[in-house]
Amino acid sequence: MMSVKIPAKFPSTITFLLIEDMENLRVQMKSDLKQLGHTGIILEAECIADAIQTIQHEEIDFIICDWNLPDGTGFDLLKKFRKIPAYAHIPYVMCTTMDEISNILNAIQEGANDYIVKPWKIDELNKKIISVWSNKK
Repeated sequence: MMSVKIPAKFPSTITFLLIEDMENLRVQMKSDLKQLGHTGIILEAECIADAIQTIQHEEIDFIICDWNLPDGTGFDLLKKFRKIPAYAHIPYVMCTTMDEISNILNAIQEGANDYIVKPWKIDELNKKIISVWSNKK
C-alpha cells in the first residue's frame, strides 16, 4: 500500500475533471486519487465535447487531460480553455504517452501547468498535483 498521501494543506475535496477516452485509465486515475486521500468529486469525460459540456455545468478545480482524444486533442482544448477567462485559471495537467520534449514544451508554453507521461506512478501523480496546486495563481 502506498504511504504517500495528499498533505493536509491540500484541499482533498476539490473537483477533478479527468478527460480520457480509455475507461481503464480513468478508473486507474480515480483509484489513485482516492488512494492519495482525495474525497471530493471526480468527474469524467471521454472526449472534448463531453469535457466542454461538463465544464459549462460544473465548477471544476483541476483538469487532467489526455493528449489524443476521439474528437481532437487535449492540447487544442488547453489552448481553447486558456483563452476563456472563466476557465483560464483552472490547473491543467496533460497526461499522455506522448513523451517527446517538443510536445511537453508546447503544452507548457500554451499554459499547461504540468505534464505526466503514461503509465504514471502514483507518487509522481501526487507530486505533480501538489506542485501544480501550490503554484496556481
